[in-house]
Amino acid sequence: MDKKARIFLIRHGQPEQHCGKIILGQYDTPLSEIGKSEAETAAEKLAGEGARIKRIYTSDLKRAIQTAEIIAEKFGNVPVFQVAAFREVAMGEWDGVLIEDIKAKFPEEYARRGEDIINYRIPGGENFFDLNSRVIKAFHRIIKEDFQEADEDPGDLVIVAHIGVLSVLNDKFMNKNTGDSFLEIDFPTGSVTVYDVCDWRGDCRIQAAVS
Repeated sequence: MDKKARIFLIRHGQPEQHCGKIILGQYDTPLSEIGKSEAETAAEKLAGEGARIKRIYTSDLKRAIQTAEIIAEKFGNVPVFQVAAFREVAMGEWDGVLIEDIKAKFPEEYARRGEDIINYRIPGGENFFDLNSRVIKAFHRIIKEDFQEADEDPGDLVIVAHIGVLSVLNDKFMNKNTGDSFLEIDFPTGSVTVYDVCDWRGDCRIQAAVS
Protein backbone atom coordinates (compact mmCIF):
# COMPACT_ATOMS: atom_id res chain seq x y z
CA MET A 1 0.00 0.00 0.00
CA ASP A 2 1.41 3.36 -1.04
CA LYS A 3 1.65 5.60 2.02
CA LYS A 4 3.70 8.36 0.45
CA ALA A 5 2.18 11.76 1.07
CA ARG A 6 2.75 15.47 1.50
CA ILE A 7 1.73 18.07 4.05
CA PHE A 8 0.06 21.28 2.93
CA LEU A 9 -0.12 24.14 5.42
CA ILE A 10 -2.51 26.91 4.44
CA ARG A 11 -2.99 30.22 6.15
CA HIS A 12 -6.59 31.42 6.20
CA GLY A 13 -7.62 34.24 3.88
CA GLN A 14 -7.73 37.87 4.92
CA PRO A 15 -10.29 38.47 7.70
CA GLU A 16 -12.76 41.32 7.71
CA GLN A 17 -10.99 44.59 8.47
CA HIS A 18 -11.84 46.76 11.46
CA CYS A 19 -11.88 50.52 11.89
CA GLY A 20 -8.34 50.34 13.22
CA LYS A 21 -5.58 47.78 13.68
CA ILE A 22 -6.40 45.30 16.44
CA ILE A 23 -4.66 42.49 18.25
CA LEU A 24 -6.04 39.43 16.46
CA GLY A 25 -5.59 36.14 18.24
CA GLN A 26 -8.69 34.07 18.90
CA TYR A 27 -11.04 37.01 18.33
CA ASP A 28 -13.46 35.42 15.89
CA THR A 29 -13.97 37.32 12.67
CA PRO A 30 -15.05 36.02 9.24
CA LEU A 31 -13.28 36.34 5.90
CA SER A 32 -13.41 39.52 3.88
CA GLU A 33 -14.23 39.36 0.19
CA ILE A 34 -10.49 39.49 -0.48
CA GLY A 35 -10.05 36.61 1.94
CA LYS A 36 -12.61 34.50 0.08
CA SER A 37 -10.76 35.16 -3.16
CA GLU A 38 -7.47 34.18 -1.48
CA ALA A 39 -9.05 30.90 -0.37
CA GLU A 40 -10.13 30.18 -3.94
CA THR A 41 -6.60 30.91 -5.13
CA ALA A 42 -5.22 28.55 -2.48
CA ALA A 43 -7.51 25.82 -3.82
CA GLU A 44 -6.15 26.45 -7.32
CA LYS A 45 -2.58 26.17 -6.01
CA LEU A 46 -3.41 22.86 -4.35
CA ALA A 47 -4.92 21.55 -7.57
CA GLY A 48 -1.84 22.71 -9.45
CA GLU A 49 0.34 20.78 -7.02
CA GLY A 50 -1.72 17.65 -7.63
CA ALA A 51 -2.80 17.50 -4.00
CA ARG A 52 -4.61 14.29 -3.04
CA ILE A 53 -7.14 15.73 -0.60
CA LYS A 54 -9.49 13.34 1.19
CA ARG A 55 -10.05 15.49 4.28
CA ILE A 56 -9.06 18.91 5.63
CA TYR A 57 -8.17 19.85 9.20
CA THR A 58 -8.84 23.42 10.26
CA SER A 59 -8.82 25.76 13.22
CA ASP A 60 -12.35 26.21 14.53
CA LEU A 61 -12.26 30.00 14.11
CA LYS A 62 -14.47 31.46 11.36
CA ARG A 63 -11.71 32.78 9.12
CA ALA A 64 -10.07 29.36 8.98
CA ILE A 65 -13.31 27.36 8.68
CA GLN A 66 -14.50 29.49 5.76
CA THR A 67 -11.15 29.09 4.01
CA ALA A 68 -11.23 25.33 4.52
CA GLU A 69 -14.82 25.05 3.27
CA ILE A 70 -14.04 27.00 0.10
CA ILE A 71 -11.12 24.66 -0.59
CA ALA A 72 -13.17 21.57 0.29
CA GLU A 73 -15.84 22.53 -2.22
CA LYS A 74 -13.25 22.76 -4.99
CA PHE A 75 -12.19 19.17 -4.19
CA GLY A 76 -15.65 17.63 -4.26
CA ASN A 77 -16.80 18.68 -0.79
CA VAL A 78 -14.27 16.58 1.08
CA PRO A 79 -14.92 16.48 4.85
CA VAL A 80 -13.61 19.31 7.02
CA PHE A 81 -12.61 18.54 10.61
CA GLN A 82 -12.42 21.40 13.11
CA VAL A 83 -9.52 21.23 15.57
CA ALA A 84 -9.71 23.69 18.48
CA ALA A 85 -6.01 23.15 19.20
CA PHE A 86 -5.21 24.78 15.85
CA ARG A 87 -6.60 28.16 16.97
CA GLU A 88 -4.27 31.15 16.87
CA VAL A 89 -2.33 31.99 20.03
CA ALA A 90 -4.67 33.31 22.74
CA MET A 91 -4.07 37.02 23.30
CA GLY A 92 -6.02 37.21 26.54
CA GLU A 93 -7.26 40.61 27.64
CA TRP A 94 -5.83 42.25 24.51
CA ASP A 95 -7.65 40.07 21.98
CA GLY A 96 -9.77 42.14 19.60
CA VAL A 97 -8.63 45.42 21.18
CA LEU A 98 -7.24 48.31 19.16
CA ILE A 99 -3.45 48.40 19.33
CA GLU A 100 -3.46 52.15 19.94
CA ASP A 101 -5.65 51.61 23.02
CA ILE A 102 -3.34 48.88 24.34
CA LYS A 103 -0.31 51.13 23.89
CA ALA A 104 -2.10 53.91 25.76
CA LYS A 105 -3.34 51.75 28.65
CA PHE A 106 -0.47 49.27 28.96
CA PRO A 107 2.67 50.96 27.58
CA GLU A 108 5.15 48.99 29.68
CA GLU A 109 3.50 45.63 29.04
CA TYR A 110 3.26 46.34 25.32
CA ALA A 111 6.96 47.22 25.22
CA ARG A 112 7.87 44.06 27.15
CA ARG A 113 6.00 41.90 24.67
CA GLY A 114 7.77 43.62 21.79
CA GLU A 115 11.12 42.85 23.40
CA ASP A 116 10.34 39.16 24.02
CA ILE A 117 7.42 38.15 21.82
CA ILE A 118 8.17 34.41 22.13
CA ASN A 119 8.14 34.20 25.93
CA TYR A 120 5.84 37.04 26.99
CA ARG A 121 2.39 35.92 28.12
CA ILE A 122 -0.42 38.49 28.00
CA PRO A 123 -2.72 38.28 31.05
CA GLY A 124 -5.28 35.57 30.34
CA GLY A 125 -3.44 34.49 27.21
CA GLU A 126 -0.61 32.29 25.98
CA ASN A 127 2.98 32.64 24.93
CA PHE A 128 4.58 30.87 21.99
CA PHE A 129 5.60 27.85 24.07
CA ASP A 130 2.00 27.33 25.23
CA LEU A 131 0.90 27.46 21.60
CA ASN A 132 3.64 25.03 20.60
CA SER A 133 2.52 22.47 23.17
CA ARG A 134 -1.13 22.27 22.13
CA VAL A 135 -0.46 22.41 18.38
CA ILE A 136 2.14 19.63 18.38
CA LYS A 137 -0.04 17.38 20.55
CA ALA A 138 -2.92 17.77 18.11
CA PHE A 139 -0.63 17.18 15.12
CA HIS A 140 0.73 13.94 16.59
CA ARG A 141 -2.79 12.73 17.36
CA ILE A 142 -3.89 13.33 13.77
CA ILE A 143 -0.82 11.56 12.37
CA LYS A 144 -1.29 8.56 14.66
CA GLU A 145 -5.04 8.14 14.35
CA ASP A 146 -5.71 9.15 10.74
CA PHE A 147 -2.47 8.48 8.90
CA GLN A 148 -0.13 5.96 10.53
CA GLU A 149 -3.01 3.64 11.47
CA ALA A 150 -5.12 4.23 8.37
CA ASP A 151 -6.25 1.06 6.57
CA GLU A 152 -6.41 2.92 3.27
CA ASP A 153 -4.26 5.61 1.69
CA PRO A 154 -5.34 8.78 3.59
CA GLY A 155 -4.07 11.11 0.89
CA ASP A 156 -2.16 14.29 1.69
CA LEU A 157 -2.43 16.07 5.03
CA VAL A 158 -4.02 19.52 4.67
CA ILE A 159 -4.13 21.94 7.62
CA VAL A 160 -5.77 25.38 7.46
CA ALA A 161 -4.77 27.60 10.36
CA HIS A 162 -3.12 30.82 11.52
CA ILE A 163 0.36 32.28 11.26
CA GLY A 164 1.30 31.25 14.81
CA VAL A 165 0.17 27.66 14.26
CA LEU A 166 1.93 27.42 10.90
CA SER A 167 5.10 28.78 12.50
CA VAL A 168 4.98 26.09 15.19
CA LEU A 169 4.55 23.33 12.63
CA ASN A 170 7.27 24.74 10.37
CA ASP A 171 9.67 24.79 13.33
CA LYS A 172 8.93 21.11 13.92
CA PHE A 173 9.25 20.06 10.29
CA MET A 174 12.46 22.02 9.71
CA ASN A 175 14.07 21.11 13.07
CA LYS A 176 14.20 24.73 14.17
CA ASN A 177 14.13 26.12 17.68
CA THR A 178 10.68 26.95 19.01
CA GLY A 179 9.68 30.40 17.79
CA ASP A 180 12.27 30.73 15.02
CA SER A 181 9.69 30.69 12.23
CA PHE A 182 7.51 33.24 13.98
CA LEU A 183 10.40 35.69 13.86
CA GLU A 184 11.88 34.73 10.49
CA ILE A 185 9.15 33.56 8.11
CA ASP A 186 6.08 35.33 6.77
CA PHE A 187 3.05 33.21 5.88
CA PRO A 188 0.82 35.60 3.89
CA THR A 189 -2.94 35.17 4.07
CA GLY A 190 -4.03 32.50 1.62
CA SER A 191 -0.50 31.10 1.28
CA VAL A 192 0.16 27.41 0.63
CA THR A 193 3.32 25.79 2.00
CA VAL A 194 4.20 22.29 0.81
CA TYR A 195 6.25 19.74 2.74
CA ASP A 196 7.43 16.48 1.22
CA VAL A 197 7.00 13.32 3.31
CA CYS A 198 8.50 9.98 2.31
CA ASP A 199 6.21 7.56 4.16
CA TRP A 200 3.71 8.06 7.01
CA ARG A 201 4.82 4.75 8.55
CA GLY A 202 8.54 5.37 8.20
CA ASP A 203 11.24 7.69 9.49
CA CYS A 204 11.18 10.46 6.93
CA ARG A 205 12.69 13.86 6.48
CA ILE A 206 10.38 16.76 5.65
CA GLN A 207 11.58 19.39 3.23
CA ALA A 208 9.64 22.57 2.59
CA ALA A 209 8.65 24.26 -0.61
CA VAL A 210 6.59 27.45 -0.46
CA SER A 211 4.22 28.44 -3.24
